[in-house]
Order: sequence, then structure tokens, then C-alpha cells
Amino acid sequence: MGKRELTRLLNNGDDAYPKLVVVPTLRRMTLSERYGKARWKLAQYLEGKWWQRYLKNKSPEAYLADKRRYWQSLLDDLNWETVKGRQVLDAGCGPAGIFIHLRSVEQVVALDPLLDTYAGTLDIFDQGNYPEVSFYQQPLEQRLPEDLKFDAIYCFNAINHVADWSTALDQLTAYAHPGTRMILSSDVHRHAWLLPIFKALPGDALHPQQHGPEAYRTALRQRGWIIDSEMVLREEAIFNYTAWTLTFQG
Repeated sequence: MGKRELTRLLNNGDDAYPKLVVVPTLRRMTLSERYGKARWKLAQYLEGKWWQRYLKNKSPEAYLADKRRYWQSLLDDLNWETVKGRQVLDAGCGPAGIFIHLRSVEQVVALDPLLDTYAGTLDIFDQGNYPEVSFYQQPLEQRLPEDLKFDAIYCFNAINHVADWSTALDQLTAYAHPGTRMILSSDVHRHAWLLPIFKALPGDALHPQQHGPEAYRTALRQRGWIIDSEMVLREEAIFNYTAWTLTFQG
């Protein structure tokens, strides 16, 4: 990190030698960093609007019931077993994340930067309906207040919404201990030639992060995760919605 230092020589009382005081100044964000932050803020705004449009004509009760069935079906597809009383994290939980299904089985901490937005605009979400869940409004890149470790981490379709992909992966890893299991899912690019175009231009404004499957595999292995399985859950023209089940080796 670049740093400009301002030094001042002060007389230190009777000491014949001057005292050196170093005053660091804050580093200015690069153009690339400013663009990335602005793109993330736009994506967060659009995310809130997307949920409002998507749920406009849906019954909250029917939607939540369908969503709970979806979560169980997805866990079945991934051959994933829940464990009674296990400490787990729902990272980037959204208004109807897997916490709505796991709350009576596992001990869930759920975080998302838009919790207040969801509570204020969506009939489906009220933290008071989930007293068993501990909610935190914050981005994935930010450390939770307590020095928490989890036995399992769920991060569904959130890692490509973050401002800083590498830092978010680092933070998810920091919550793990040897043996921690994780499900990570994301839209990943199917065509390598399209990837630099989507990275440079906001062709997918809801998702600031644009990566191919190999980038995920490499980043996870570098951080000590063993890939137990990789499954394409949905195939589209540009993206594959892909899920990895992982075990942290440390």
C-alpha cells in the first residue's frame, strides 16, 4: 500500500535530541477501486429493486413455503446433511436465505448488507419472525463483531455480488476451522471470450464480480479448501449456476 509520510521535528523538553513524529496520510483510492466501489453500490441498489419487482404479485406465505421446499431439494441434490445444533453461517442471506429452512435445526448466524432494505420494502422478511437466527447487516468482506468460527458455511449466489471478491473469500475462510464444510454457489462464465467484456463493462449490473469456474477452483484451493464436488445447477446461454461443496483443510 502506498503511503506519504509527514514528519515534524519537535523539541523534547530537556532532551538534546529532537523527537521524530510520523503522521501517515490516508491512501487515495485508485480509479479502478473507485469504479469497483461505484459498481458495487449500483448493484446493491438494483438488488433491492429486483426483489421488489420479483415479489410484487406473490403471496408472502406461498413464496416462503416454496422457498423452504427449494432449499431442502437443493441440499438433497448436493447430498448435504444438516446437523442438529451445529454452528453455521448464512453468508449473503438475502430476505429468504437458507436460514428460513435451517433455523429449527442448526444454530444460524445470517449476514447481508441489505437487511434494513429488505425489512423496509418486502413483506416476506421480518427479523422478528426468526428469533433463533442472529442477523448482522454487513458485507461479506467485513469481519463479524465476535471472533466466530463455524462448523458449516452456506454462501448461495452471493460471492459474485461483493465489492472485493478476494477479500470476501478470505473472510469466509477466516470463519472456518479444520473440518468446516461449505457450500458456495455462483453464476460462472461459460465462455472465456466473454469474460473480459463483462469485467470491463456493466453488462451484468447485478453482479459486480465476473469469473470463470477455474478462477473459483484456484482461489478456493489456494485458501485451503478441498473441493468435494462441483455441480452445475442451472445452465444458461452465458452463465452456469454452479455449486461447490467443500471441506476446509487449513
